Amino acid sequence: MLTRRSTDRMNERLVTNHTRQEPAQFQESISPQQHVFVVLNPIAGNVNLEEVYRYLERFMTEQKWSYEFYETTGHTDLGAVVQEKIKAGATLVIAVGGDGTLSEVANGLVHSPVPLALIPLGTGNVIAHELGIPLNLDEACQLLIRDHKIRHLDVMQVGSRYFISHISMGVYSLIVEEIKPDQKRRFGRMIYLWEAIRKLMGKNSWRFEVQVDEQTLSVRASLILVANAGSVGLYALQWGQHISPDDQHLTVCIIKGRSIIAYLNLLWNMARNRHYLDENMIYLNARQKISIKTAQPLPVRADGDIIGRSQVEIQVVPAAVRILTR
Repeated sequence: MLTRRSTDRMNERLVTNHTRQEPAQFQESISPQQHVFVVLNPIAGNVNLEEVYRYLERFMTEQKWSYEFYETTGHTDLGAVVQEKIKAGATLVIAVGGDGTLSEVANGLVHSPVPLALIPLGTGNVIAHELGIPLNLDEACQLLIRDHKIRHLDVMQVGSRYFISHISMGVYSLIVEEIKPDQKRRFGRMIYLWEAIRKLMGKNSWRFEVQVDEQTLSVRASLILVANAGSVGLYALQWGQHISPDDQHLTVCIIKGRSIIAYLNLLWNMARNRHYLDENMIYLNARQKISIKTAQPLPVRADGDIIGRSQVEIQVVPAAVRILTR
């Protein structure tokens, strides 16, 4: 989902190492010499695009890395472009943006030896919170050249697409569908909290048919969320401390609360890391597949995007993407 910047500007932003044609084979750290493919979302969070470009250009020039910038627009298969750049010699891919940008970039790195780095400039930054990646531009870049490790992230496959953090159906997906990009840029994470309170006043719940591996159940719930990451992306709240993006399984969170009071109790328990004590929360673990269906036309949200309605089939893909972390 991207396009090359205009020719005159790209000539200013592009440095190519013509001698490197084969992708490097990485172990558990990155080489001092890099050919870097940088994917930047120009509308992520409250990004000052020119400042970000200037900083990244200076940083990579100081490291003597060759580099190439692309900006996302939402009209191209970004995963395919990333794969092409890896074949052409990219040794490191950097996603600059939020969770949606990270997810799209990761589509081109599933089962690849080339690592992914994240510079989190989005609104929620769920994966950055989860992995301890600094939210500050300078600190996130310093992580690339200082002490770091590579973790192998599990991913969630829906059709031919892969997602990293969460897939949901219910009140949360309805909230995300209604929030506009300009609202996220203007109000940040607080817009999610405000819309959640407004939506929950309606006491929404629906009947779902859920299959987790070989287990099947019918349940009435306000939200079903498939979590590969424990972080909510809002302050220190988590869906569960036991949820990790590299534990080779997914966690299905079924929330049965039907009122604002039930949700406030849940938030209180989440804040105290006492999720299991809440009568409105059910956890199920999936190591292979998940199916969620409802008769209602509810949106399916995956890593910030709406990808369908009423049903979703998810495959667990363990240890699929290599990412630099603390």
